[in-house]
Amino acid sequence: MKPPSGVGSGARGAALDSFSISEAAFAGFRIVRERPRAVVVWTVIQLAISLVGGGALVALAGPDLMRLRDLGASAGVRAGGEVLALVERLAPLYGLMLLFFLAFNSLLQAAMNRAVMRPADERFGYFRLGADEARQFALMLLIFALALGVYLAAILAAVAIGGVVALAAKPAVGLAVVLCALAAGGAAIFLAVRLSLASAQTFATGKVSLFGSWTLTRGRFWPILGTYILSGAFAAVVYLLWFVLSFAVVAAIGGVGAVAGAMEPNLSSLTAFLTPVALVRTVLGAIVTALVWPVLGAPPAVIYQRLTARPAGATA
Repeated sequence: MKPPSGVGSGARGAALDSFSISEAAFAGFRIVRERPRAVVVWTVIQLAISLVGGGALVALAGPDLMRLRDLGASAGVRAGGEVLALVERLAPLYGLMLLFFLAFNSLLQAAMNRAVMRPADERFGYFRLGADEARQFALMLLIFALALGVYLAAILAAVAIGGVVALAAKPAVGLAVVLCALAAGGAAIFLAVRLSLASAQTFATGKVSLFGSWTLTRGRFWPILGTYILSGAFAAVVYLLWFVLSFAVVAAIGGVGAVAGAMEPNLSSLTAFLTPVALVRTVLGAIVTALVWPVLGAPPAVIYQRLTARPAGATA
């Protein structure tokens, strides 16, 4: 029998419960190579988000954000009250930004899963607004709630351990804090890997499933982590190339002096935000982001396909 076609298809005779690290890690590059029209759509989407979102930030709270940035760069106790006042005033905006992040990430996850599992369904760059996206959004809310709960539990555990150590051996408090931080980081990575197939499983089965990934990833932590490290390294290389290219272009357009100001956008006004240098860097950033989306988003879907022997184009 011929192996299934499409992005992420495995080698003939591959085991049903295994996957190739290199195949999964390179899946995003295959999507970019085979679906250039989708990359163009993704670039336009990211460019629109950058420009419209940045313009909205300027209009809603540009001066406050710039002032908060300035206060954060200066060390001073007297500025603490003003920082708290600014954070309180910006809290609703931060809430809207979080909601937008969760909503857009749901669309993006569904699009990357669709690119792997339904490669022929390419219209609109695999982006849709439908039941698949609604399930991804519900999953994102569950993941956010779980992450928040784990974060709060880690803080409480660290405080409790620090208090016990302080009573028993006060000089060892610093070491205890470091060990707690390392343990929390390791636990976060472990949970992220074990639950990393939840999006692909939810998309493939049509049912919101957070902990089904736990079963699929059992005994496969290190190969899956290795895949993500490899794809993350690829993404880092792409971003490094963008960093070098963008600053070379910025220097060519605005001179060496413009390079320092290109690190952070100026949100004080729309005129300051939409400078020629900023627009060029935004366009370049949209292109590289469109390239990185599948590099980071495709591997979990490919791994899920391999572990469940679900061919591209199959439905639940």
